Amino acid sequence: MKLVKLSLVAALAAGAFSAANAVSLEEAIKDVDVSGMMRYRFQSDRLDAGTKPYTGFDAGVQEKGYNSSKNNEHKFKAQLNFKAALDDNFKAFVQFQYNTTEYGYGRTGSEANDNLKKSGTNTHDTFAVNQAYLEYTNEAYATNVIFGKMEVGSIWTDDAVGTGAKVLNNSIEGLTFAGYWFDSFNDEDDGDFGPTKLNKSSLYGAAVLGDFDPFAFQLWAAYSANNAFLYAVDASYKFAFNDMNFKIQGQYLGNSLDSDFEKFYNNAVDNGNFYAAKFSGDISAFDFQAGVVGYGEKDKMTVVTLEDLGKVIAPGQQIFYSTGSDLRGSTGENFFYFAGLGYTFAETLRVGFDYIGGKSEQVGHDIDKYEMVGSVSYAYSPKLTFSGFYSYLNEDFNKAGVDDADDQFIRLEALYKF
Repeated sequence: MKLVKLSLVAALAAGAFSAANAVSLEEAIKDVDVSGMMRYRFQSDRLDAGTKPYTGFDAGVQEKGYNSSKNNEHKFKAQLNFKAALDDNFKAFVQFQYNTTEYGYGRTGSEANDNLKKSGTNTHDTFAVNQAYLEYTNEAYATNVIFGKMEVGSIWTDDAVGTGAKVLNNSIEGLTFAGYWFDSFNDEDDGDFGPTKLNKSSLYGAAVLGDFDPFAFQLWAAYSANNAFLYAVDASYKFAFNDMNFKIQGQYLGNSLDSDFEKFYNNAVDNGNFYAAKFSGDISAFDFQAGVVGYGEKDKMTVVTLEDLGKVIAPGQQIFYSTGSDLRGSTGENFFYFAGLGYTFAETLRVGFDYIGGKSEQVGHDIDKYEMVGSVSYAYSPKLTFSGFYSYLNEDFNKAGVDDADDQFIRLEALYKF
């Protein structure tokens, strides 16, 4: 965080334009906190999608593979955050964001023809306002009221932004009470929203978050207007032996669909239920995790999250987006188990390996799946981190005339936060 002050020249200019009974520019924007991040990602995906009749893809390697004749993705993201004290009880926050994905000239085939403008180095996109809200704080009642354009911050979303309001209360130590309403979302700008019309409706809800170390919990409830009632529970417990630290975490998410929503999809959807349990820990320089995840129906589509993977227990990089297992909306009865192990050298360099296996049961057949992920990260400094992973996903469709699908995904990242 850095504190921004007006220079003498700017202060003189502000005074020159001030009018009677008006606040000078220096007074209006003094004590502005500035923070942000800059991130570059190189990523490439080589998918052997199996046979077209089932998967919907042509057999063989898709257009954006990482071999020399195919395409790579270069993803740039930067955020600048400004938070200013406007008055004793009011603060304003604005976030400017630059976010683009650039494709190399190796892009070929139909995918390139559909996205010709996205090929090559992008030098025309600019920063846009990603968040902008006003925050009122009442210290006597330990209450914050926020309204405007902000991150949703729910258990069903990752970094989704919506327009609406939040009320937060911390009058009881260890507890946070929240109420929220969002009238719209950035579903067109954020490509991680699900396929259903849950993203095209107002969202009303409340939450209770408790932190009584070593025990913590979250209770969530929401109503997507004319679509569904959503609810979730997250609970965790931490304990330690000497220099060994452990954590047990469990989650349950469910929803009850409105009849209008079911009719819209010709009754091909059903109420969703998601459960997960994870045991994790740190033993000296080693860290580990293990657990199970289950959700979905084999004959109807169900929904767990609204945007991306939300904040649910979902290890791996690809498997929870795959055929029949997409948490944002899929048809399949899923059960997975997972385990992972990592080691950190000199508190800066971590290497890890994760395995996720299981199946998605379909009507008449199962899709057996597993994913293996090797990862590495290096904390060059408290602000600068380099990381990368390699993910291999295998899907066996167990259906005559349908080949296995193999997906290899690579990502390299440099992240700077200030």
